[in-house]
Amino acid sequence: MTRRRLFHNCTIYTLAEEGKSHAAMLVGRYGRIERVYERGESLPSRVARLDLGGKTLVPAFIDAHAHFMAKAALSATALNLGALIDGRIQPDSFDSLKRALIGRAASAGGPVLGYGLCIAALAEGRLPRASELDSWLPDRRIILLSMDGHSSTYSGAALAALGIGDLAVDGILSGEAHEFNMGKISALILKELSPARLAQGLADTLREAMGQGLTAIHCLEGTEDAEPDYGLALFKLLAPRLGLRLKLWMQYTGLGKAARHAKKLSNKRVGGCLAWEMDGSVSSRTAALDEGYLDGTGEGSLYRSPHEAYELIAPFYRDGWQTSAHAIGPRGIESVLSAYERLMDEKGDRENEQRLRIDHFEFPRPDQIARAGSRRLVLTVQPGFAWADERYIHSYERALSQGMRAAQCPLRSLLDAGCVICLSTDAPVQPFSPFIQIAGAVNHPVPSQRITLHEALRAYSWAGAYACFEEKDRGSLEPGKYADFALLDSDPFDAEPEALQDIRILGTWQEGRRLTPPPRPLIAFMARLLTAKRRLL
Repeated sequence: MTRRRLFHNCTIYTLAEEGKSHAAMLVGRYGRIERVYERGESLPSRVARLDLGGKTLVPAFIDAHAHFMAKAALSATALNLGALIDGRIQPDSFDSLKRALIGRAASAGGPVLGYGLCIAALAEGRLPRASELDSWLPDRRIILLSMDGHSSTYSGAALAALGIGDLAVDGILSGEAHEFNMGKISALILKELSPARLAQGLADTLREAMGQGLTAIHCLEGTEDAEPDYGLALFKLLAPRLGLRLKLWMQYTGLGKAARHAKKLSNKRVGGCLAWEMDGSVSSRTAALDEGYLDGTGEGSLYRSPHEAYELIAPFYRDGWQTSAHAIGPRGIESVLSAYERLMDEKGDRENEQRLRIDHFEFPRPDQIARAGSRRLVLTVQPGFAWADERYIHSYERALSQGMRAAQCPLRSLLDAGCVICLSTDAPVQPFSPFIQIAGAVNHPVPSQRITLHEALRAYSWAGAYACFEEKDRGSLEPGKYADFALLDSDPFDAEPEALQDIRILGTWQEGRRLTPPPRPLIAFMARLLTAKRRLL
C-alpha cells in the first residue's frame, strides 16, 4: 500500500479524449487514480505532493510483442551486430564482421554468438558461409542470427554441436529449417549462461524496458524442437517477480502441453512465432508474397496452409484460449485470417470475444484489411521497421516492388476498418524504444497511412491493455484505473513529427510507485527477486 499522492505541475494526457490535457492527478493508497484535475482547479492540500517540474505525463507503454528471454540471454552472451553508428548500421562488410568476431573470441571462451546482423547493410549482401566463418576462427562454435531473426549462419563446429548440419546450406539456415530449430540454439545459449550472467542479462533488459516507459510486455516464449525447454522454465520461475507485468504467450502447438502451464496465466494465451509462424520475413526472403522478390529469389515460403492453420488453432479456440500467429505476407495472413473466420463463424462470434490476434500483418491485401476489421482482430505491428529501413538500411526498396512497399503496414486503413492495432518492437529485433515505433506510425512512408499522435500513443498503451483484457484497469489515466505512467522530457504534441524519436523518458511509475530496475550482481538481484510482489503472467 502507498500513501495518497498528488502529482502536479505537469501536463497530463490521459488519452481518454483526444486533444485534452490535465494539470494534476491524485493517486490513492492502492495505486489507483482518484481524480485528474483541470488547469485552474483547486488542488487538495492534505496529501503528499510530487512536483513534476512542468514535464509531460502519458500512460505507461505496453510492448505487445517481444521475446523477453531471448533478449535477456543474448544481451548477456552475444555480440550486437546491428548497431547504428554515425548514421550507418555496423558491421557493414565481412571484413568489419570478421574483426568484431575475432575481438569477441579473444575476450571470451565458449561459442561466439552474434545477433542483429543486418544482411542488407553488408557490402556482400548475404550471410557468411560456414567455410568463411571457419577460416576466420578455426574450430570455434560460431552462431550468427540475422537482424530479423528469421535466418542464421553457423561455423562447422557449431553445426556439429547442434546436429543440424544436414539442414544447412553452406552453413546457413532460413525458412522452416531456421524457425523450427530455434529451440536447439536457445538451449545451447542458455546452457552457456551462469546464474551471474543470467542475472546481468535480466537486469539489463529490465533497465532498458523501465527506462523506456514500459510497465508491461507481452512475452512470446517457448520452443518445441528441444527438450527440456529451459527458456520457458526460467521464465515461469523468474518472471512473476521481475517487477514489470510480463504476459506470457506460450509458443506451443499442443493443447495438453500448454494447458499444463495455464495456472500461471492471468488468462489463457498461446501462439506467437516459431511453430506458430505462417511464413517468414522479407529480409530473409521467406515472407509469403503474392509476387516475386526483385532479386529473383521467388515469392517466399508459406509454412502453413489455411487448413493447417485451422487445425492448429481450432483445439485452443474451442477450449477458450486466446491465440496469436505470426504472418507477414498476404499468403501467410490469409492462412490465419481464414482460420479465424471459420472458427468465429462456427461459434457465431462477430465481436472477437477471445481477442484473437495476428502478429505483424505487414503486407495485407485490401480485402484482408476489411475482413480483419469486420472481426475486430487485434494486430501487433512494428512501424519502426519501415521507419528505420527508409533511413538507414534501404533493404525493402531492393527486395519489393513499389506497389508492395506502398501496402506495408497500412495503419490508417487498419484503424478505419475497425482493427485494434498494438504498437510493439519485436525485441530483440528492435530495442525497447516506443518513440521509434510512434515516429514510424506518425511519419509512415505512405502519407495516406499515417495515424495521429494520439492514436499512436493509445496503440502503445490502451491497445496493449485491451489485448490482455486489462483495459478496465490500465491503458489510460482515468479515475479508477491504476496509475501506470511515463514522465517525458518534452511534450510530444508540441514536437515536430520528425523529432518524435528523440523524446526521452525521465521515469516510469507503476501503480503509483516509481519503478527501479534490479541490481546486476547475482546476490543483490536474488535478494530483490525474493522480496518482490508476485504476479500472474
